[in-house]
Amino acid sequence: MPRSLTPDEVSLIHRLLPETTELSERLLKDLALAQVEDVEVVGFGGVVFLSSTTQVFGSDIATAMLADADGVPVRVTLCLDNHDQLFELELCKVDFSPIIGVDLRSAFSEH
Repeated sequence: MPRSLTPDEVSLIHRLLPETTELSERLLKDLALAQVEDVEVVGFGGVVFLSSTTQVFGSDIATAMLADADGVPVRVTLCLDNHDQLFELELCKVDFSPIIGVDLRSAFSEH
């Protein structure tokens, strides 16, 4: 079911993207109108960005390591499609166990 990004997801994407590139500025500006669908597979999570055009994976634009509630590392990857539009925000637990809860709000609070 399509939905808007949560404030925590928006905050995470802001922290993942480089601040000074033209591409980042354009992507961040588009976040308020972005529609996404949840991805829920054991050991994986995140959202897929919906588009009116056909999307094909293009490249990873940013990656970070966070921790799940049980302390197991979770790799967070922001991906672009082949048109340099946001494609997916992917969370992958390194041991492929179910994601319990990654605190996106405080994920980068130490930086």
